[in-house]
Amino acid sequence: MKTKIKLQLVAVIITVLFTAQVRSQGMYINAGAGYGFSAAPTMTAYDNNSYDNGSSSTYNGKMVKGCGTLGKGFQVGGAFGYMFNENIGAELGIGYLFGSKITSKSRSSGTDGSSNSEGTLVGKILRLTPAIKITAGNGKVKPYLRTGLIIGMAGKLKETYAYSSSYDWFGGSYEYETEYSGGISFGFAGGIGADFMFNESIGIFTEVSINTQSWAPKKSKYTKYIDDGVDQLPSMTTSEIETEYVDSYTYTYPNNDTSSPGQELKIWAPFSSVGFNVGVHLTLGGEKQSKE
Repeated sequence: MKTKIKLQLVAVIITVLFTAQVRSQGMYINAGAGYGFSAAPTMTAYDNNSYDNGSSSTYNGKMVKGCGTLGKGFQVGGAFGYMFNENIGAELGIGYLFGSKITSKSRSSGTDGSSNSEGTLVGKILRLTPAIKITAGNGKVKPYLRTGLIIGMAGKLKETYAYSSSYDWFGGSYEYETEYSGGISFGFAGGIGADFMFNESIGIFTEVSINTQSWAPKKSKYTKYIDDGVDQLPSMTTSEIETEYVDSYTYTYPNNDTSSPGQELKIWAPFSSVGFNVGVHLTLGGEKQSKE
């Protein structure tokens, strides 16, 4: 129900925006790219764990460089906007995030063996950002504030993990790859920047942006699962390979339905970021008509 209300609100905003854009004298177009850094990092990993003789353990951990959020990475996109007057307008932005890889490593050692593991996460997501734009000044430099919603769609997350051990009590190795997909997420987006106009129609923009967003996939699927060098996927059932993420479910034991995906509670992946964007700003009809 909440998702339906949010989608209806977005539909109203988009309808109003494009209705206004029919009056082309106030329309503008932005196209550019940028980079986002992790904001409010919630993902951690540790390294340099030591293990002694199976009777006592000493753990010396440090956070691995690069951990943070999946919103870190390169983004390309653009925006269509309309200025209602010199100072207030509305726009609809669209961008695609190519997330940076997050790597986590761990190792342990002791008198009876050692182990090593490494995992990686890479996220991608399509973002729509309906927003209000407030500008100041009417010269060649126009500072602005942009604030609105962020809608994440077509999200994808790839996870890889590899483990190997020479311990007497658990030797061997395994590795797998999992792809997560589906689901729509909502958050808030904003930016502070300026349009630098070369003339009445063409200029560039630079801005500092912030996105607060988390994404919950609808499903996941193993695309690789190797245990001690043997490919396990051909012998695995659908319920073992695929998973659906839901708000609640009931598990009945024993589960004889192996031809359907398994179920687990919904998980959330952080995609928040703080970054910068630069690009080209084009005012259709020129500044004079926009003022009209």
